[in-house]
Amino acid sequence: MTPNQADYLLRSLRLIETVGRCGSFSTAALELGMTQPAVSQQIAHLEKLLGVVLFERRHRGVSATRHGQMLHATTTDVLTQLYTTMEMIHDSGSRETLTILTDYGFAANWLLTRLSDFEEKFPEVDVSLLTTQAKRDAKIDHRNTHHDISILFGEKPQAHDLSCVCLFQEEIVPICSTSYFKTVGPFNHPKDILKAKLLHLSGPDHQWFTWTDWFQSIDASFPLKTFSKNSLSFGNYPLLLQAVLQNQGIALGWRPLIDDLIKTKQIILLSNESVKSRRGYFLSTPSNRKPHVDSFTQWIQQQAKTTQ
Repeated sequence: MTPNQADYLLRSLRLIETVGRCGSFSTAALELGMTQPAVSQQIAHLEKLLGVVLFERRHRGVSATRHGQMLHATTTDVLTQLYTTMEMIHDSGSRETLTILTDYGFAANWLLTRLSDFEEKFPEVDVSLLTTQAKRDAKIDHRNTHHDISILFGEKPQAHDLSCVCLFQEEIVPICSTSYFKTVGPFNHPKDILKAKLLHLSGPDHQWFTWTDWFQSIDASFPLKTFSKNSLSFGNYPLLLQAVLQNQGIALGWRPLIDDLIKTKQIILLSNESVKSRRGYFLSTPSNRKPHVDSFTQWIQQQAKTTQ
């Protein structure tokens, strides 16, 4: 790869990540120090190069297409791994470093907003985050993965050399933005939700609870194929939440990832009916753990208890 190719690739990665996260060319331009036309032009050039549309232009902002979602998810992982590796190299001196492996949704929607409290209590410890795609029953080999703590979604890990605790049981509820509710609502009965656009979280092997799961938990006689064609699917949970915040429809919200948005009244619950499972977010640590791992474990358990 030539220097010019490397430079173009890095600029493209940052552009895709920022536009996908912001959902707006204008907002992304402000963050990147560019003009809105320059951002739009570079995205158009990249789309021409790839031969696909990455972002649908809307009246307010943009929405990632299926190809755009795939590229954004991969780009986010690549940039996070690069940043984490650089941090690990930079912080490989005498300070204590705790490396935490978790998925991007948990990191972005719950953990990051609370880490400053841990850093204030333990200023001698540097925290490094490794993110991965959320998978229902992710199998992580702690011996071959460079992390000290994992917080992953799935069934309880069964490895004999791990200490494991459930931070949050899986629980889903229907959600939408306050603005969408005012425009399309009210939803006085669960089946009233069917008149709205439904946003789906997709994944291989039925990784997640679906709208069918939720409706059938309320009414076992609910038909399996009565959903409107007016729907959108996402392979990335942060993108799904972004679509909710952009008033694009109703989604299933995973607790506790939505709790902060509920507190700030950016989204609202449409029903008190929830679906739970034995799955959840499990915190795991190896038996030969570093100092301060126990401090972090006690701290995050208290944070989880406060949230619940």
